[in-house]
Amino acid sequence: MPPAVVVLGLVALGVPAGVRAAFGRPRSLGRAWLLAGALGLAAQAVGELAGISFGVLGDAQLTLAAVAAGIAAAIVAIAEGPAKG
Repeated sequence: MPPAVVVLGLVALGVPAGVRAAFGRPRSLGRAWLLAGALGLAAQAVGELAGISFGVLGDAQLTLAAVAAGIAAAIVAIAEGPAKG
């Protein structure tokens, strides 16, 4: 497995889990991880095609992947709606 994929996978798992630990949302962590992984890979592709070199760790577009994972966590949290009490 290429090192960039490992780094992107760690970002895709870590960012939504950190957001959940800090804010209690998203409640559906599996969905957030899936979306974060997809958006992280898309961010990697966009970063390479655009030639972005800011926040790159080796071959991984770390900054773009972290932003994409944060957006994924926010999308899932918003889609879940308010907690049912």
